[in-house]
Amino acid sequence: MTMKYCHYELLVAISTFESQIETLIQYSAESCDCFTLLQDKLDELCAWILDESAQNLSDQLGHNPEHDRQLKRLRETAIKALCLLEKHQSECAQSHALNVSEYLSQLSNNVYVELDHAGVMPSSRVLFIGSGSYPLSAFTIAQLTGAAVHGIDIDEQAVTMANRLDSTSLMTTFGCRDLVTEFNDFKPTHVVVASLVEHKWEVLHQLKPLLTPSHRVLVRFGNGLKSAFNYPFNPTLMEGWDSHHVSNAAAVYDTVVMGRI
Repeated sequence: MTMKYCHYELLVAISTFESQIETLIQYSAESCDCFTLLQDKLDELCAWILDESAQNLSDQLGHNPEHDRQLKRLRETAIKALCLLEKHQSECAQSHALNVSEYLSQLSNNVYVELDHAGVMPSSRVLFIGSGSYPLSAFTIAQLTGAAVHGIDIDEQAVTMANRLDSTSLMTTFGCRDLVTEFNDFKPTHVVVASLVEHKWEVLHQLKPLLTPSHRVLVRFGNGLKSAFNYPFNPTLMEGWDSHHVSNAAAVYDTVVMGRI
């Protein structure tokens, strides 16, 4: 496919976001004040990802090698920035009111839509894979439904920080043991796989022998331009699963609800 002027504009925009975010990561290591600038830039990136014209241009380019390379580079930088920002916000939440970023606020808002599709109730037990250091989605699920929520993450520091947050009014816990152990001990009815979990097919492969047809697994992901801030996933390639897409045009990531056949 021959690229047009507008396609080059898109590539420049992707590259510019990556460069600016990487610079702000370095500056944030020097001064905590720069976390505000980093938060603003990630919010700007989210708004741009949801822009219909930018999405259309990205879809036109498809699997263009340069387009794929730029998106992957931006994704890795944006995810690194978000993890740093979440840890900063988690520390702030322990001592004073938190100014939640637009991205984290959107995670909370999107939970409303997901819960409706997955049928999470007060009696449910939700295992959240990739909960992070400031597990806003996990807290929101517990707050909205009264369900018990257990978050797990491979980052031990993130789990330690999550456990330090004041969640005494919620049924939430966090751990970092292997997935099978956490699943068997917690005995969930629902599982959520965060969009920042990279190898989702490996997670689903581990989960499948543990599931019954009544379990529901929500998988968050981002394809196309949304892969600039989320790891991609194609649920149609997973054999032995029934899946349906959760429609939410305002979300910076996509969600499918999956069940074992």
